[in-house]
Amino acid sequence: MTVRSVYLDTEFLPADPTNRGLVSIGLTDDQGRSYYAVNRDMDVAAVLAVPWMVNNVVRFLPLNRGADGEGSAQDLDWEHNDMKSLETIRKEVAQYFADTDASETRLYAYYGGQDIGRLHMLWDNNWALMPEFIPQWFTELQALIVDAGNPRLPEQPAGAHHALADAEHNRRIHEHLMALGEARSA
Repeated sequence: MTVRSVYLDTEFLPADPTNRGLVSIGLTDDQGRSYYAVNRDMDVAAVLAVPWMVNNVVRFLPLNRGADGEGSAQDLDWEHNDMKSLETIRKEVAQYFADTDASETRLYAYYGGQDIGRLHMLWDNNWALMPEFIPQWFTELQALIVDAGNPRLPEQPAGAHHALADAEHNRRIHEHLMALGEARSA
């Protein structure tokens, strides 16, 4: 049996559990295949009204940058390839999960309750509408960390609160925990 491990992260408005509250989604797997999208249907006014979002999330979104390399939250680059409609994100995420020869896909996230909820919300949290190959549950990395005795973890090199960078860091955390487990059993 072959297992594909997929790592998920989303950025979102905590006060808006609808799809308009989804800002971005990042997925990467144990083979290094990745997916990233920014929701062009997000509630931009609500995002800009939350200083934490502006300071920590918006800076990683596609922005039209001036000659000084700076861009402001009001300068989202709506033409950037990462800016996608919710319908496009839904189709591409479904294709990302479908595109595997593995017999099973396991989903991992770090403090990921909201993340899997945002993933499922792409299909209105209706499992009858959601393609069968989208995982219905995930493994919580924080639980694995606790089970491993709270070891020192690799630091995230850059990009905290960029959905894809966070998903890639989730993969590194899992790989680190797996290596620790193998070292203990050797």
